[in-house]
Amino acid sequence: MRIALVTLLSTLVLTASGGTGGRAGDKADVQKELKKFQGTWTFESVETGGKEVPAAEFKGITVTFEGDKYTVKKGDDVIQAATLKLDPSKSPKTLDVTVAEGPNKGAVMLGIYEISPDTLKVCFDPEGKKRPTEFKGASGSQTLVVHKRVKK
Repeated sequence: MRIALVTLLSTLVLTASGGTGGRAGDKADVQKELKKFQGTWTFESVETGGKEVPAAEFKGITVTFEGDKYTVKKGDDVIQAATLKLDPSKSPKTLDVTVAEGPNKGAVMLGIYEISPDTLKVCFDPEGKKRPTEFKGASGSQTLVVHKRVKK
C-alpha cells in the first residue's frame, strides 16, 4: 500500500504545471493552460505497472493547484507538494514535476497530460527516467492517473 500511495502522490505532482517559455507567446500559452489546472481535484482511477490500484488506497486524497504549485492532501495532512512546468505546445502535452515536500523530495518526474474542464489525465514515470508517449499505466514504472474536478 505504501508503494501505491507514493506512486499516487507522484502522479499528482505531474498533474499541474507552470513554467516559462522562451518567447512572450509561449509564456502566455503556458499561463493560459495553467489556469485550467487551478482548484481541487480528486482521484478517479490509478493504474501503475499495468495494474489498477484499488480505489480504497486513494479515497479521500485530493490535489490542489495554486499557480505553478500543487499540494496533495489526505484530510488536513500534506502528503506531497511540488512545483510544475508544462509545455502545451507538444503533442501529447508534457509536464515536469519537481517534488518539494514528501517522500520523493528533490525528484523530477516526467509526464504527459490531457485536460478538459472536469477531467485531468496524467501519465508519468515516477523514476524520472523516460517520458511516456501514450496514456497507459504500462508495465514497469509508468503510472496513469485520472482526476475529476471538485465542484464548488
